[in-house]
Amino acid sequence: MDVYNAVKDITDPGVPAYMKSLVNGADVEKAYKGFLEFKDVVEKNQVSAVGAPATVSTGDKIGVAAKALSDASYPFLKEVDWLSDVYLKPLPDTTAPKVMKAIDKMIVMGSQMDGNLLKAAAEAHHKAIGSIDAKE
Repeated sequence: MDVYNAVKDITDPGVPAYMKSLVNGADVEKAYKGFLEFKDVVEKNQVSAVGAPATVSTGDKIGVAAKALSDASYPFLKEVDWLSDVYLKPLPDTTAPKVMKAIDKMIVMGSQMDGNLLKAAAEAHHKAIGSIDAKE
């Protein structure tokens, strides 16, 4: 529910009806039951210790590109009005099916990524967010 509540204000109200129109009701109930079982397993198996940091070789093409992106992005990010309501408004010319297709594509692409590099990227983002000037 926390995920739903976090995105409900920026999600087109037609998304639930659209999603329901694509599936069989019995299948939805079965999937929901499976989701609740999964939730229980996750809840009972919480991570109690921090894992080792990801390892990424330095000086490789990805590292060099990441550094260049970081150096170019930081000045831009400092100019962004993070309190603006523009982030809550629907994207122009976007429909629920288009958004769902894009989300599906991101999930598929993410599942094919190198887990170690994905973890390193998440750690880098976390570090960067934590080091932004206090006024931002």
